[in-house]
Amino acid sequence: MKKDDEVNRRFIKYMAKLIHNNSINYDKKRRLKDNRFPLTLDNDENLESSLLAVYDSKAVPPNLKDHITDLSLFKAYESLPAQQQQILSFAYVQKLNDKEIARILGVTQQSISKHRLKALAKLRRLITEGEE
Repeated sequence: MKKDDEVNRRFIKYMAKLIHNNSINYDKKRRLKDNRFPLTLDNDENLESSLLAVYDSKAVPPNLKDHITDLSLFKAYESLPAQQQQILSFAYVQKLNDKEIARILGVTQQSISKHRLKALAKLRRLITEGEE
């Protein structure tokens, strides 16, 4: 009987430590994610109203060029049309997908996808040409 109590006590102590350590690790990961992606939305139920709350057409949207540190990439980004710059900013700064960007800009998801891929291809081409 005493042996069973000792085993149960050890098991409970082990589980308590395991839960405690996992909660600490979870909190560290959550804080790291929140600091790394402060504009990420976590509201699946009412996504449209959340997007509209983040993007106010009168406010200046976050710009990707504020985050670019490489000079050749910065110059290539500056050569893109304003619409493609805006799409890249939404995609990579705010971490929005094509469907969400399309809803904000009032265009189709296919159009956003096409412009984003064209912009990335142009950036790649301009950077590789500059290295040669």
